[in-house]
Amino acid sequence: PITYLSMAQTQCTILCEGQIIEEILSFDYSSDVMAVTENATFTVDSKNKKYRDLLQIGQKIEFRLSHPMVNGGAPTTKHRGRIVTRVPHYSPQTGTEIKITSADGGWHLENSHAPIWLRLLGKDFADLCDPNASKLIDPSWDFPGVRFNGDIKRRLKQGIKTQVALLNQRVIPDPAFVVQIEPGETAANKIIEFARRYKDENNNAGLLLNVSSDGWLCIYKPNDQQKPLYSVRCMDNDPRNNVLEAELTETALTRWTEVEVVGEQIESEIPPEGAGDLNNPNAKKKRGHISHPTALPFVHRHTVTDGEMVSTGQAQTHAEWIYRRGQFDSWSVVYTLNEHYQDGYWYESDTVVSVSDDELGIYGNFYVQAVHCSGIKNTGDTTRMIVRKPGLLTASLGEYDRRASLFKANSNTGTPKAAP
Repeated sequence: PITYLSMAQTQCTILCEGQIIEEILSFDYSSDVMAVTENATFTVDSKNKKYRDLLQIGQKIEFRLSHPMVNGGAPTTKHRGRIVTRVPHYSPQTGTEIKITSADGGWHLENSHAPIWLRLLGKDFADLCDPNASKLIDPSWDFPGVRFNGDIKRRLKQGIKTQVALLNQRVIPDPAFVVQIEPGETAANKIIEFARRYKDENNNAGLLLNVSSDGWLCIYKPNDQQKPLYSVRCMDNDPRNNVLEAELTETALTRWTEVEVVGEQIESEIPPEGAGDLNNPNAKKKRGHISHPTALPFVHRHTVTDGEMVSTGQAQTHAEWIYRRGQFDSWSVVYTLNEHYQDGYWYESDTVVSVSDDELGIYGNFYVQAVHCSGIKNTGDTTRMIVRKPGLLTASLGEYDRRASLFKANSNTGTPKAAP
């Protein structure tokens, strides 16, 4: 039988500068496939100034959770990062409490601008993302390497033993064209730009960017077709019910009945399209169109122009992506559950949950986009789980057209030059 409630509570410990901190009054841990940066927040009891000088901005920490029902009670490292915010608070009644926010390596990718006018020539996509080869990534950010697979990331966070060495290979050989960093751009900007279009070892395009709990850069395809690891039940008179609260959100705003994408071909010499009809102002424009009239009982049209769509095939792929992503964004359920685990597995994102919900009329397998685990000392543990419809999430906008020339400024004068 499934056990949803237990007398034990999830224990949070922090490792900082080789010292284990156990006086955690409360914690919040979030995991979301849509976020590059993962944060953890915890409050430390620092009576008698015990941790006044230990927990400082920039220090490395490991955020660990343990429970007797998961992984034999052994701690699971859910998050490795650095302290980015600290707020000590003192009162005579409670003494000093320090509220800490730590962020994993994604924080560097999103918040540190890359060196301007940096050009990467003759590099493949793996080189662009490899901390040991890419000048986009500073050694002080402490990334051990890059993986193009989400299985290790998921299994480590669930406390499942895995053969890490088997999936560390760099397997994406596609050339990355000329890459130049302009002022204000971050490493995340460029990596995400190419991750959307390049394929992994299984020919999957549309890769997401995250950081694994062991510190590795992770570029991977979301997996919403795996076997469910947990179940959510909200049924009348069912002793297995485990839902504290449920909220369904649906919106027509991004549910399109028709999507059209128009891309303009800048280079008239790109074969085999030719120069086009000079008397037709739309001759060099590439059009993608998708129609789903049953998505809503009225017409809801979305049109967009994208200069990167240099072929009709790319424009069509982009139109299909916009439709699917709109469907993904238009429907979500937030379940509030007891505990942070089920059947020996931590609740985690990029997993699948089986739902039987009579109250909202939801049944079947759904994709877990995010979880938010909260714990307060001497009170219950709860998890907010965001689920979405499967088969819709991808970052893909179609592959880059190998025939296209990219134009970049090649000097501080801004003189345009076609990429070789």
